[in-house]
Amino acid sequence: MKIYAKNFSMPARRPLCWTLVCIGTLLLIAQNVGSSPALAEKPETWIEVASPHFTVISNDGERTARRIAQQFEQIRLVYSKALSRNVRLDPSIPIQIIASKNEKSLSEIIPEYWAQKGHMHPAGLFVPSPEKNYIALRTDVEGEFPYLTVYHEYVHLIIELNFQHIPVWLNEGYATFLGSATLQGKSGRLGQPNQSELYVLQQTKLLPLDLLFSVGHDSPYYNEAEKTNVFYAESWALTHYLMTDPARQKALQLGKYINLVENGDDPVDAAKTAFGDLGQLKKELDSYVSRTSYTMYGVELPESADPKTFPSRIVPAAEADAMLGEFDVSRGSLQTARPKIEEAIKLDPNLALAQESMGLLFFREDKHDEAQKYFSRAVALDSKSALAYYLDGMLLVSSGSAAHDPAEAQAALEKAVALNPELAPAWDSLAFLYTANPENWNKALSACEQAVKAMPGDPGYRLNMVAVLLRMGKFEQARPIVQAVAKAADRTWSSRAETLLAQIDRAQQFRASSGERTSHAAPSEAAAGVNDLNASEPERPAPMMRRKTEPSEPASAGAPDPVTVKTPATAESSTSVTPTHSYSMKGTIATVLCSNAPQMQLTLQATGIEMHLHAGDFAKIKILSDAEHTTAAPSCAQFAGKKAKISYQLASQKPWDGEIVSVEFQSAP
Repeated sequence: MKIYAKNFSMPARRPLCWTLVCIGTLLLIAQNVGSSPALAEKPETWIEVASPHFTVISNDGERTARRIAQQFEQIRLVYSKALSRNVRLDPSIPIQIIASKNEKSLSEIIPEYWAQKGHMHPAGLFVPSPEKNYIALRTDVEGEFPYLTVYHEYVHLIIELNFQHIPVWLNEGYATFLGSATLQGKSGRLGQPNQSELYVLQQTKLLPLDLLFSVGHDSPYYNEAEKTNVFYAESWALTHYLMTDPARQKALQLGKYINLVENGDDPVDAAKTAFGDLGQLKKELDSYVSRTSYTMYGVELPESADPKTFPSRIVPAAEADAMLGEFDVSRGSLQTARPKIEEAIKLDPNLALAQESMGLLFFREDKHDEAQKYFSRAVALDSKSALAYYLDGMLLVSSGSAAHDPAEAQAALEKAVALNPELAPAWDSLAFLYTANPENWNKALSACEQAVKAMPGDPGYRLNMVAVLLRMGKFEQARPIVQAVAKAADRTWSSRAETLLAQIDRAQQFRASSGERTSHAAPSEAAAGVNDLNASEPERPAPMMRRKTEPSEPASAGAPDPVTVKTPATAESSTSVTPTHSYSMKGTIATVLCSNAPQMQLTLQATGIEMHLHAGDFAKIKILSDAEHTTAAPSCAQFAGKKAKISYQLASQKPWDGEIVSVEFQSAP
């Protein structure tokens, strides 16, 4: 590492972004001067270049595609050197770069930025999505930071891939500091401030550090326009100072701070431990932002692969249409996507990618049955896409089809992880399938571990691993994982973890109090005992689908339909329920807890929804068949695995979502 110094004069008041827009406009005018009237346009030729970590398609020729691929490979190396924490740099979901030759070409790919007069015309755009990550950019731009926004979001992707609890200020500080990366020969430079940041810092009073460290995603300093400027600028300045100050860098203070917050320490307390006296740090920061000269962070790059060796090919027209349509799907422009994907299928009905793209379109429209048909077609056409196999298997699982042929879903998911061993959601869905058979619980745990390894920054995979550990009765192994998630800055995750900790405590108490009774129970009842914890099932569907409805939102999209029934006389007065308003939901009874008889707890699963329900006395539940007549009740343990429509009343201040009113078992279709 080398440290460089560079003087920055006092900025003009006009933001740099508008300067770049003017430069881009002048470039476009220069290109059009003296041009002859447009002739009939030939179909564009797209070239694909595949570097080790990126795939570029470009309509600007092979040479340009290779240059863009090499540029991003070098930026990736810069980030690997700067972060220096054995971080994962490559998401399991690939990054596809669409490199368009000029502004006109980019405006056809992301037309919404040109639809409104006066709207800023970006040089590049980063579009993360649950299925694929996309970058769309122009190849003809110049300037100091032409792809600042793209790099900024790329850094966010890396940070969120690796860290569970990183504070908002440092996430944004890293993104701005690293996002200003530039390449110069065999080295990269970081930390070059732009004029907008300098202007804010030199015209606005800085936030107190304890406030800066405490800002969360719900804070006005993160959400309100008049307050975000100083927060972003100060986050950059403090990160810049800690990254470049020789004394603080030598003491590895920033690394110590990250370790503390990742272990669950409060961000302010962690700062006091890692940085020392915060009052002194604030004085140093105040002095730092008043400078006209800033130290830059230099990174020497190792010899990289020769871009001439990157494989390249001409992309067939059908494939180009499918790729561009899929990009539209990822950015939520479904109406724009449909004609492109339909044209791709028309040009080549046997193109697996086109079938996959249409499946993604239906998937985004919540038409899961239609989506699954297209994913199955892609698989039948011998797709080489792990995503196609994953989504095929995942939809089979979530739709309930796997209950009839779980081997089909399992085969698709196992093919997905074979094609891409880093595809965390596929491992997660496999774990769910494996949990159905106690003989496969070790395989389920191993699959969960693979998901966590692939995406260590995602708390959902950790809680799903906890679910498997609880099924296996490994309470003490599960507890520290849940405790770590409970310290998450995101209140949604911390609340779920706190609830799960309480359930672990109760489960251990159940085991202690009913151990003798359970040991003498029939094998089927013992199997449905304390290991089948209420609320300990992995959330389904897996994270790419993340549509689980919270218990507080029973009537939202995809939630159970409300019905009105009479409250049974047997309802326990100690349970808080709505007297005459009930809900019903169809699904599969995935788990049953019978060890605290006569009470029963069960988990009912349907597409994207998981409800945890309770009965004060399962022998008094009203049991129906789908012919609407009362039928004999099965034993508690025999509820598991059955398809049913369950009516229930919402419960408040309870570890379950509702009290069971009736159970209507469904005949197999």
